[in-house]
Order: sequence, then C-alpha cells, then structure tokens
Amino acid sequence: MISHQSLPEVVRLTLRRRILNNELVAGERLIEANLAAEFGVSRTTLRAALMELKNDRLVEFSPRRGCSVARMSRAEIEDACFARYLLESGAACEDRAVIDDSLISSMEKELDAMAECVDAGDLAAIVECDTSLHGLLVAAGGRVRLTELWHELDGQMGALMRSSLEFQGSDLSDVVARHRTLIEAVRTKDRVLMAAAIKEHYLKPRAFQDDDDVS
Repeated sequence: MISHQSLPEVVRLTLRRRILNNELVAGERLIEANLAAEFGVSRTTLRAALMELKNDRLVEFSPRRGCSVARMSRAEIEDACFARYLLESGAACEDRAVIDDSLISSMEKELDAMAECVDAGDLAAIVECDTSLHGLLVAAGGRVRLTELWHELDGQMGALMRSSLEFQGSDLSDVVARHRTLIEAVRTKDRVLMAAAIKEHYLKPRAFQDDDDVS
C-alpha cells in the first residue's frame, strides 16, 4: 500500500523505473485492475499516473490492447535528438555562455555518478544523471527561456535513451564513453569544438535496425 499525498506521482515514478530497467518490457500489457490492486490505489489514480507516462512516451493506449509499454520509433528518436541538439548547442556555444572550470567539475561529478549507475545496471538513475549533466551545460548559456524549453523535453529522456539502446544493441557502458567525449570537448572551452561535439553526441548516425527486426 502506497501512502503519499501525491499518489499518481508515486505510482508514475515506480512504473517509470520498472519500464526503464526492463522489468516491464516493450509491448507488455499493463492491466489497470491488477496494478491498482498492487499499489492499493483507485483506478482513477492509476489512470492519472499512466497518462503522465503516456506524455513521457513510456506507455501507449490502443482500443484493442488497452495500455502497454511503448517504444519510441526511429523517427521519434531522431526528432527528439535534433531538438535537444539545437537547444543545447544554442545555449552553450554562444559568447555569453560561461564555460569555466566549475562547470566542467560539476559535469564530471555527474559523469562519475552515471558510471556508478551503469555498474548497478540502473537505467532510470542513469537517465537522471544524463538530464543533470546536460542541464548544467544548457544552464551555462544563461538563457532562461531556452533553458525552460530544453527542460520541457526532460520527461521523454527515459524513453529516448531506452529506445536508442534497444535500436543500437548497445550496452550501458557506451553511455558513459559518449558523455566523457562530450566533457573533453567542453574542457577545451573552444566553442567550435564544443558545437561539433554536441552535434556528434546527438546526431551521429547510428546503426538502427528496422523496426520489424527489433522484438
């Protein structure tokens, strides 16, 4: 039984972690009656949590199957990566951005935390580190509205990372290596090199499989 003032949020976070850590796999049906009984909440509360997960692209609803665990398509992944690339490079690579040793140190701390989460195999926690690490770089630009726009995409980062790993057949250690390369570019404080690194981080061609080949 979950006891909390915001029951839908607690249920959402619990299901989100299960989905990201593959305890609930892509395509698996989520039976509302069973989940409501498990969490000790009403169907209305559960449905509110599921609707938030739908907004995060982690579940989907269909007339015949009801609610099931979703996976972003290749096109959706590419669109989300392109949006984040434009916002992040725009924030971090203009002259007013403050790229200093303090920023680099903070990014490295997030990378260390990410490496620990990789060792634990905890994708949900890796997503949080990823969001924090990139958020530091965006905030360095000092553009409040741009930063707000960037964070509006945070909810989809779990679905984006999980789906990307599935399409690429990658393991979690690749995530750390990619972010280490990004930080090394930031360390140079060269705006041209940083822009190129951010572009490669988000837009480097990936060996996606066809949707039909991925179970």
